[in-house]
Amino acid sequence: MRLRVVAALEAGTVGSYRQAAEMFGGSERSVGSWWRAYQTGGRDALTMRKTRRSGPHELTGVEERVVLLQAMVDYTPERLLIDGPLWMLLLVAELIRMVTGW
Repeated sequence: MRLRVVAALEAGTVGSYRQAAEMFGGSERSVGSWWRAYQTGGRDALTMRKTRRSGPHELTGVEERVVLLQAMVDYTPERLLIDGPLWMLLLVAELIRMVTGW
């Protein structure tokens, strides 16, 4: 899709990032990023995947993850006195703080 978007922009088939995003089903921001990458690095810049950031990729150990997942399977947030009946992002974050001490 990246190559088709850039080809359409280069050929003048579409006149703006917005038109390209609508035509190809992407976001305007992505279209702009692809176009800038193409202008600076050519076709190769569109096919290269970015690598992960350097540094620790996992902040919790295997044992901690097992405890977290088992707690989420066995208990509701209410039973752990966190709040609410369902596991939602903020409640999972609170559970992580409880288990890891962060």
